[in-house]
Amino acid sequence: MTVNRSTVWIYGILLGLTGCSHKSPSPSAVIPADFLSAQSTQQITFSPESDHPRFSDDSSLLLYQSRRDTHRGWQLYEMDLSKIRERRVTFSDGDAFDAIYLNSNDILYASTTDEIKESPLQNKNFAKEAPPSELYMSDRYGNEIVRLTRQPGYEGEAILWDHPQKPTFIFTSKRSDLFGVYRMDLHSQQIHLISAEKNKEKRFPSLSPDKTHLAWVERDLQNKTDSVILLKLQGKIPLAIKQEDGVYRDLFFAPQPPARLFYSVTRTREKNAQIEVYDLEKQCTQVVLKGSDSFAATAVSRGT
Repeated sequence: MTVNRSTVWIYGILLGLTGCSHKSPSPSAVIPADFLSAQSTQQITFSPESDHPRFSDDSSLLLYQSRRDTHRGWQLYEMDLSKIRERRVTFSDGDAFDAIYLNSNDILYASTTDEIKESPLQNKNFAKEAPPSELYMSDRYGNEIVRLTRQPGYEGEAILWDHPQKPTFIFTSKRSDLFGVYRMDLHSQQIHLISAEKNKEKRFPSLSPDKTHLAWVERDLQNKTDSVILLKLQGKIPLAIKQEDGVYRDLFFAPQPPARLFYSVTRTREKNAQIEVYDLEKQCTQVVLKGSDSFAATAVSRGT
């Protein structure tokens, strides 16, 4: 399943990594406008903008953020995929975004509502890519909401580490002007640093299903280049698996083996973003979707 910046599509993919390249993938043919429809796909949102979809564990529900003419900013929606029927989850004054399922009943997401109310003058003008926000836990209907972070600045892009005794989530945070990757224990709400460096911006963390690897996008603020970093959690030595070949975002590990890392990238000298997948075992790359529109924010259901 993939998303461009306007609509959500359901797209069946079976990846055997044919044409997998150990170098940067060569330019592929542009996908015509009717490509998705011709490949048994289905457009499921028709709002001006929808983004960041996430499947429930049983793949029956889809959680995503959307902008509508009927409300200001981003709000969260959930869709029953068996009926293609959606319902609104959040009704906040600010933006609600980057939602994930914690379990069958609860979700975690970021919101700008409290940050902007608490510091209206300080947060009057802010970068759209990093709005002043905090992280919240809620039931799927937005009734019981718990604020998890209270750090001025940006908090978002959370992923779940579903340990049975110590459930944890990993997230991006901007602290002391440093974009870094952090983790929080859901029980104690203690926060620990995973990685942050001066002159480097670390975002879009993703955890492998077997909990052995963590990946993120690292931007060198001095030479303005991106790398995709892979950290083996037992080894503590980060490895750049993609370097200086475009602008990367939206990392997402496939939930089933083989170990595959999906991402969106706008290649150097190209206008639109494309979806690629990196095979960790074969250490090679395949273009998944590339065309006359940008493709971003991939989510892969279990069994794909």
